[in-house]
Amino acid sequence: MRLGLLYSLGPDCSYHDALAQVAEADRLGFDSALFEEHHGALGAPEVAPLAAAAAAATRSIRVGPANRQLALDFPVNSAEDYALVDIVSRGRLIMGVSAGERAGEFAAAGVPWEQREARFREAVDLVRTVWSQSNVQYVGEHYVFPLHAKGERGWRREPGDRKFVDQWRRGQTEAEYLPVLPRPMQLPHPPLWVNATSRAVIEWAASRGYSLLVSSLETEDEVRTKVGWYDAALAKAGRDRCEVEVALARELFLATDGKVAREKALPGLRARIDAVRAEGREDQKDLAVIRGVGDEALLAGCALYGSHDEVLGRLLRLKGDVGINHLLCRMYLPGREHLDVIESIRVTASQLHTRLVA
Repeated sequence: MRLGLLYSLGPDCSYHDALAQVAEADRLGFDSALFEEHHGALGAPEVAPLAAAAAAATRSIRVGPANRQLALDFPVNSAEDYALVDIVSRGRLIMGVSAGERAGEFAAAGVPWEQREARFREAVDLVRTVWSQSNVQYVGEHYVFPLHAKGERGWRREPGDRKFVDQWRRGQTEAEYLPVLPRPMQLPHPPLWVNATSRAVIEWAASRGYSLLVSSLETEDEVRTKVGWYDAALAKAGRDRCEVEVALARELFLATDGKVAREKALPGLRARIDAVRAEGREDQKDLAVIRGVGDEALLAGCALYGSHDEVLGRLLRLKGDVGINHLLCRMYLPGREHLDVIESIRVTASQLHTRLVA
């Protein structure tokens, strides 16, 4: 099981502390560090600069967005921005994408909330196409590229029998096919991790061969259900688990003394649960965190905190029973001390990581 860090950096968090923590995790052999995208009062509206900064401060850890909401703007813009992140990181980008999380964010962007999943599916396919092909044309229900493209829906590559002329030498003619440059370093494209927001999105991701990221809000039973949908859809599509990552996010906080870890972890964890409930998001109405399950039951089912021995068994069960092969740990929450997070990263690396990899 690979191990990574997950950040949700709002106005109450320090970007400098987070980047220092990522650098320490890189030194200790962590595999990834992903940043959540949020808009409005939650902060962190665009994480490409954070991912690029993390790449500049590290050598081998993979970086990227955890939940880039492609439907909130023109997807080709995201393709260009994150292609640059892949280049400056020397091929270390992970592209986590989400169909959408808050209706208010969509209203602010002028995008109909009820269209989010249809737009998301088109957007992901468009990003993958412009990342992996040269001169292309894409016509969909919600997006076209180039913007004046017409014709039947789908993507097309420029016919190979035409004499190639560089785009900037074509004068005033309208280009029917365009490249997105520069191209990412990873071939055929950086890995795409789809957030497990709904059954329809999960099954669509499996049919396309995209990896899955399950959020930290699901209990272990809910994780099993969602991964079960994904596995069934993979099998139906004739795909194998070895082609994909199945990643799980978790609130995790460790210390050598489990009692000390619990005392330091619980205030931030309870505050996060209260904040999630206060939002009352429509896409989370069926989750245990919204249905009124008690705090202690939620913490026992969704969070990992204490000593390494106290959490190891649960992680090994998820690894064996569900096939989770990548764990994203959210250790940094508002109000939590930077040095405590550094200690948690070190304990996780020395006492937990080696046992999960074995």
